[in-house]
Amino acid sequence: MDPKSLQSSPILQGIEDLNAWRSAVVEQLHGLSNLTSELGLLPGSVILHLETLAFEIERDSLRLALVGEFSRGKTELINALFFADQGTRLLPSGTGQTTMCPVEIRGAPQGRPGLQLLPIASRAMDVSIEKLKRAGSAWVRLAYDSAQQAHERSAMLKSLTETTCVAIEEARRLGLCPPLNRTPKDRERSICPSCGLGKVLIPRWRHAQLFLPHPILDAGLTILDTPGLNAIGAEPELTFGMLADADAVLFVLGIDTGVTQSDLTIWDQYLRRNKEQPQLVLLNKIDTLWDELRDPFEIEDEISMQVEKTAQRLGIDAERVLPVSGQKALLARIRGDAHLLEKSGLPQLEASIARLLIPARRAVLQERCTALVERVQRDQQQLLQEQDRAIAVQMESIQALKERTSEKVPRLVAQHKAMLASFDQDRQRFEARKADFRAAVDRALLAPLSPDRFDARIGAARSEMLAAWTTAGIVERFRSFFAEAIAHFDTALRGSAEVNAQIAGEYAALQERYRLPSLSTIPYAIMPRRAELLAMAENYERFGMMLEIAVNTQSAVVRKAFLTVAGKVRDFIVETRRDAEGWVDEMMAVMNRQLELYRQKAEEELDALENIAVAMGNIDTRLQQLRANRAALAERSAALEQIANRLHRALQGKSLD
Repeated sequence: MDPKSLQSSPILQGIEDLNAWRSAVVEQLHGLSNLTSELGLLPGSVILHLETLAFEIERDSLRLALVGEFSRGKTELINALFFADQGTRLLPSGTGQTTMCPVEIRGAPQGRPGLQLLPIASRAMDVSIEKLKRAGSAWVRLAYDSAQQAHERSAMLKSLTETTCVAIEEARRLGLCPPLNRTPKDRERSICPSCGLGKVLIPRWRHAQLFLPHPILDAGLTILDTPGLNAIGAEPELTFGMLADADAVLFVLGIDTGVTQSDLTIWDQYLRRNKEQPQLVLLNKIDTLWDELRDPFEIEDEISMQVEKTAQRLGIDAERVLPVSGQKALLARIRGDAHLLEKSGLPQLEASIARLLIPARRAVLQERCTALVERVQRDQQQLLQEQDRAIAVQMESIQALKERTSEKVPRLVAQHKAMLASFDQDRQRFEARKADFRAAVDRALLAPLSPDRFDARIGAARSEMLAAWTTAGIVERFRSFFAEAIAHFDTALRGSAEVNAQIAGEYAALQERYRLPSLSTIPYAIMPRRAELLAMAENYERFGMMLEIAVNTQSAVVRKAFLTVAGKVRDFIVETRRDAEGWVDEMMAVMNRQLELYRQKAEEELDALENIAVAMGNIDTRLQQLRANRAALAERSAALEQIANRLHRALQGKSLD
């Protein structure tokens, strides 16, 4: 393998394989969506779900976050892993060049590279970074030209390390300095060596986005480079959003420092609680142990011992701890030194990232697809079988008629007309009840999940949060907020049962009288989402108990932490409400479809009986038509089975040929 070549990187190869897998799955999802539309058996919302899932998979990207204290070599590892093909150090890394804000590195949109910087003053705004990403005027933009000289690009990227001196009151307002009543007496008027009395040094930028044309980034990888503990604790959105949503995390330690107390704080507060997230621990800077006067085996033993100690301290398996040297790996790639590259541990790290990141992301997407595809296939096959059984019954009935005397046919026509008239009356009564159903839905199911109620409670809770200065007070308000949210969920849960019983009860009478299909094809339960809310409450309550740093920093940090949590809970409630509305609409649509199908079938049977009454010779023609209908149903069922099998093979990564 050429040390300089990124084309042989297992990360790039893994992402390209994942993209090929996604393309195959998306193509088959579109095929299933088109067939579902042609069959016309399920509501349009199901087709929308399939198309939405296909769009999300097609646009899906992988997010890799590097987390660790200042000066652990995170940026240098990024340079070595992804940007050694530049022939020099791309991102600023070295003595006095610490990245001061979170940096997202991704492919250049429409081929336009550049650097976007969000000023630190935006911390004073109660607006999330995600929303600010859509506000172009809030960012400072710097052009990036790959044709520039390396030193020119390096000078531009040094913006990521910039700091600025501000008055200590301004730092407190931004939540970057403890409030006066929590500042030690001897530090009430700090002296910054660079700025003087009463001033402090803070980062110039709050967040950065770097867009680069690069094969790995263009393939769909986004890299998140984070600052140290203080920056993480002061930016709740980084904790609750970016780190939590990362597909994998590399926790970077220094082998020269081991697991320090600040390292342990990051691990305990921000990483360990996310058990489902794939994570690796990197012991960087192993080159500090290289000594030509020592026996190489002795050095290897010391590195192995540090790996074991680190694993024990963090409570993880030693296989998840990898010793590396980012600086030597970068040097080896630039010089084309295969021996030094192997010694740096970078090839093992690349292979581990590929094994960690790619299969985990694929498994998540596969699980989402499989659940929906199995449901769509099962529901349509069941409805096709219902139609086939109905035709079979109709054929038996007509065949029996053929064997009877013609004198009985007029009486059967009269009975069928009476039955159809009775059905129309029952259906009109059912339609009249829909207004009551909708009122029950609004009152019992949707009202407890009203966003306006949560907005009012969030506003009240924010005021309560500002009045709490102790960790216990913060935890109690987190717990109180989630208790109210769960109470609303319980009310909605009871409401969903009430609505379901009311609607199903009305439909059951028609179902029993006219032998309509059951509604088992429309499963919905709010209980699993309540479990998700409970899990969310447990995670955030645990985090709230660890907000000692934030409480000791400034009330603005507490407010931002709560607003971030409250915003996620509100989004969760809105999504649940939207799903509940969709569930009701879907159930109504299926019931209407079944009633309409029954009406159509009854009219067909009546037409057949009337034709029989006119001429018994038409029976053979009708039987032939029904046989053709059954054959068409069999073809549809086979087509559905075929596209579902192809989709399952695509999900499993098997050949479709």
